[in-house]
Order: sequence, then C-alpha cells, then structure tokens
Amino acid sequence: MYRAIVVFSLILFFLNACKKEEVNDLLLPKSDQAELLELELVYNQEIFLSTITDSIVSLNHLFPYEADEVGINKISVSTMATVNTTEGDEFSFQESPISIKVTAENGENVKLYSLNLEKDTIPNYADLLFNQFTDSDCDIYATIAVDDLIIENNAWNAGNLPNNSYSQCIYAYDKNDLSIVGWEWQYPDNAYGVNAYPQLIYGWKPWQTASSTTALPKKIEDISTLKVNYEVEVTRNDGDYNLAFDNWINSSAEVTPQNILFEFMIWEDDHQLVPFGDFQENVTTTNGTYKFFMGEPDWEPEGSNWTYLAFQRTQKRSKGTVDIDELLSYLVNKGIVSSNSYFTSVELGNEIGNSTGKTVIKHFEVEIN
Repeated sequence: MYRAIVVFSLILFFLNACKKEEVNDLLLPKSDQAELLELELVYNQEIFLSTITDSIVSLNHLFPYEADEVGINKISVSTMATVNTTEGDEFSFQESPISIKVTAENGENVKLYSLNLEKDTIPNYADLLFNQFTDSDCDIYATIAVDDLIIENNAWNAGNLPNNSYSQCIYAYDKNDLSIVGWEWQYPDNAYGVNAYPQLIYGWKPWQTASSTTALPKKIEDISTLKVNYEVEVTRNDGDYNLAFDNWINSSAEVTPQNILFEFMIWEDDHQLVPFGDFQENVTTTNGTYKFFMGEPDWEPEGSNWTYLAFQRTQKRSKGTVDIDELLSYLVNKGIVSSNSYFTSVELGNEIGNSTGKTVIKHFEVEIN
C-alpha cells in the first residue's frame, strides 16, 4: 500500500511540473531577433570570410577567376531564429546577388541580407594552365586543338639526346570563356643548339594534312593586312632559348614539305642563340626594327629545298604587334619572295637548347585580310 502511494505521488509531481512548463511557455515572449551573425563560404577547400554591415554581406577577398560555384561552410543567426539556407548549400555566380532571409522566433520579424558573389577579373594564367588544365600531352609530336589553333609538342631535333634525359609537355586550359595554351620543357646542360620547338600553329604547317583555319593558305598578293597581336609569359633558366614566329611560304595552296620555298622566322626574344645565315640589313616596321638574315640550310628533309629567312628584333619583348604584312612587302619589293607564292601559316613557339622553362600564351590574335 505504501509503495502504491509513493508511485502515485511521483506521477502527480511530474504531471504538475509539465503543466508549469506549458504555462511558462505560454507566458514567456518569443524572441524578435533576426540577425545574421556570421557567414563563411568555401571554394576548392579554401575558406572565404565575410563582413556583415546592416543588410549587406561583403566578402573579405575575391574568389579566383575560375570559380563557378561556391558553398556555405558556416552560418550563424540569432538564437531561435531560422534562415532560408544552411551549411552545405551551393550557389553559382549567375545567381548573385544571393538573398538570405532570417526569421525571428516570433515569426513576425524578418530581415533580408544581400550577398554579392565577386571574383577576380584577372586570371592567374600559369596556375590555370599548369595546375587546372583541361588537356595536356607529353608525347613527342602530340597535338591539342583549341578553336582555330593547334598546339604541337614539337621536339624535332631531340632524337640525338639520351632517352629520359629531357622532358617536354603541352597544355591547354579551355573553360569559362577563357583559352590559354602553353608548354614546359627541361633539357640537360649539354644539349646545345636547337633541340625542339614546342609551338602554336594557326594555318597549314607543311607537315600537317590540313589547315586549322580557312584564312590560310593565302596568296601573298592577296594579303593586304597580316598582323599578330600576342602576349607571352616565359619563365626559364639561363640556357639557350628564343621566342620566335616560324612561318612558311610555299609554291602552292596544297601545302607539302616538298613545295616549301621559304622558312620565314621572326625572333621576338632570344638568349644565347643567333639566327642562321648571313646578316643582310636592318628592316624597320611600324612596331619595331629587325636584323635580317638569309641563308641556305642543310637540315631540310629529303625532297625539300628551301631558303631560310630570319628577322631578329633589336629590342627584345614578349608582347606586342608583329607586322608580318610589312615584312612580306619588304621581301617582295627586294625580289626575294614572289607575290604569287602562298603564305601558309603563322606559328609561335620557343626554339630550345640546354634550358628549362615554361611558356604561357596569354593572348594570340591574328588579323588577316
């Protein structure tokens, strides 16, 4: 009997306690606080902090150029308040500005915050190309097509080097409306002379089966404008190297190695390399002065026989406008090249000796009419 009384008393005690809690809940006012206290975003495992001022959420630093979607890493609001987004949610930059709605516990007070997603307008070209590339290849003579360009891993004269003594790879980044191409190389200290020419090709290189563009080949007499605007970023050691355009002039629009008339180079930068042939004279164009060399090479493949022409810039550079049309006019006016011959390709690359380096083509644009 005593035990029953005790159990009954305990039940009554708990029932009374629950009723008091319910009463207290009814009597206590619900919070009217609706504040966004903290917001952390994340991209590629990197945390991006923000500053909250009134109803504006500002990032403490910009997202990188290539960012497409970002996520919420951490979000805090007033006690008992609710928010229309949560940790793990992702947003694209197309959705910006993002509206964040915080609702107080009382359900009446609501505060809206605006988050503007911003990213850097200047890409880190080298990082995108070598660490986030969309295509790459380290096979010799491998090619990558990007729009109307072809990137070739040309190591035409490296066959005399010991196996595994050198490396050379080509890369492309083609994403987010941005196209970047380039290459990296490493050759031993005793690999003197020119071993390779990793390159960009616009047009019909004689060893290809077709042109990368309908603009070339073109008969020289039909060319009124031919200029290249380019910007290149090169990092290298103190070995043999140049930055040069290597173009071809052929006797026919059906381009083959056998109908090459001229190899036509334009050197924009060089170190410890000199053009083949004999110096002729200085030639001045709208955008620079060049030393002109000409010679008869002995490295042509069997069945080919061409003359080597080289214009070596007197003031070295890695960006600018190249007046190919003016150099062609010079050659025609001198009687060296016939206006009935065909200009087949614009090619840009590095002739490489005993050096190590990386090249990023940040901009390459051909104007031809």
